[in-house]
Amino acid sequence: MLPETQRIAEGIAPDFEMVLVDDGSTDGSGRFIEQLAAQHANVRALHHGRNRGLGAAIRTGLMNATRELVLYMDSDFPVGADDARAALGCFSEDVDLLIGYRVGRAEGIKREAMSWTYNRMIRWGFGLRVRDVNFAFKLIRRPLLQQMRLRSEGSFIDAELLLEATRLGARLREVGLQYHTRVAGVSTAASYRVVLRIFGEMWRYRRRRRAGEVGPAHLIVNADDFGLCRAVNEGVASAFDNGVVTSASLLPTGDRFEQAVQLARARPELDLGIHLALTQTRSILATEQVGSLVDARGRFAPTWLAFLSRYLRGGIRGTEVERELRAQIERALATGLSFSHLDSHQHLHMLPGVLRTVARLAGEYGIGAVRYPKQRRAEGVKRRGVGAMRRRGELAAMRAMCCLGRGAIRGNGLLTADDFRGFAEAGSWSRESLVRAVDRLDSGVTELGCHPGTDDGIDAELGWSYGWEQELAAVTSPEVAAAVLHGGVNLTTYRELLTRGR
Repeated sequence: MLPETQRIAEGIAPDFEMVLVDDGSTDGSGRFIEQLAAQHANVRALHHGRNRGLGAAIRTGLMNATRELVLYMDSDFPVGADDARAALGCFSEDVDLLIGYRVGRAEGIKREAMSWTYNRMIRWGFGLRVRDVNFAFKLIRRPLLQQMRLRSEGSFIDAELLLEATRLGARLREVGLQYHTRVAGVSTAASYRVVLRIFGEMWRYRRRRRAGEVGPAHLIVNADDFGLCRAVNEGVASAFDNGVVTSASLLPTGDRFEQAVQLARARPELDLGIHLALTQTRSILATEQVGSLVDARGRFAPTWLAFLSRYLRGGIRGTEVERELRAQIERALATGLSFSHLDSHQHLHMLPGVLRTVARLAGEYGIGAVRYPKQRRAEGVKRRGVGAMRRRGELAAMRAMCCLGRGAIRGNGLLTADDFRGFAEAGSWSRESLVRAVDRLDSGVTELGCHPGTDDGIDAELGWSYGWEQELAAVTSPEVAAAVLHGGVNLTTYRELLTRGR
């Protein structure tokens, strides 16, 4: 394959790279392509830790290509080098995607019939009129690729690529190519398992497209409780320096607020939010000023449930909530740091009465975004029995509060993410669940909340049952970074979104 690809590039693309994707091979292929990469400067080797399927391998290759034009071909070379070079000559300035179609077939009647049927289904179901949807020869401009959020793990990937291109208004051109059968191995493309997977992915894509859930995925990874204590501060700094965390929420009522401020000043690229608190910490204002919020020692309610009980019984004064939250925002702003968003400890800013106050304060202090923790799906947190039932109930209640509060957020012109991850998973993100969450991101902007820390011992005092060290290991793991890179996910921040006027 390597010399044949070099033959294709000769005289056409003197500056080129080859991206080889190992989809969890167990036969030594992974080691072999690493040897090729070591021997050839223009060869790159990428690996999946497990077998994920044809579509996942193609997506990894496409999203990791760095040149302006990206050619996708199968490694069994269905197209000869001379034919490929001739076909590439058909690419021009008025073309965004060049598609090959097979001239001559030698696959048998069964494959002929299946291919004919599949092409007609795509034509009738989506209005895509091309001769050969699944042929593995496609040349595409990388800026076009970057506008897509390809999701297929199986053989629907070719159709999804073309459908996304047409949705984006791309200019397509087809070119006929002499088809060559493989000289070794057995194709599994006609197996019933592969066919059923295609139908499943086709249905899911159609549903997403009807719901407007197509396009690139942007991810904000926000570390909460910055300022709570030394172990959390160090965990947040490490998660930003060595992992996928892009922003942190500074806790004005935290015991180590000043240390967090110093760490933030040393990291100007770390986006910041203000983590408003009405539970579990100490108020900024004196007890006599916020008597309905604190006990005689000036401490807030110990749990969100205790606060909610007092709130529903009318024991919380709205004027005191505003007074305290204003003091917290002003303490954060007095540091001279810049803040892009507001969120809150245990998401209490989403309570109907509190949210109106928070939205108004955000506008007053020029803070452009607020967390909207309406979580579409949970990522398989390991809870059973009563704990699982309780978490499902809390998730349903949060979704209801988000629906009730949407008007207050929109009415104040505040930016929110389209989805949230981390309510159901609070304190229990693992490497596996985080990789799964990244793989399953929908199009649009998702905020993912996490709680990294360097010492699980702090939980003995807090009693939150959080895996601080586990979450730090998850957000700094190479597997999660690879999932972001291979999935074409754009790490971003509220600050960046506000700057570009999203």
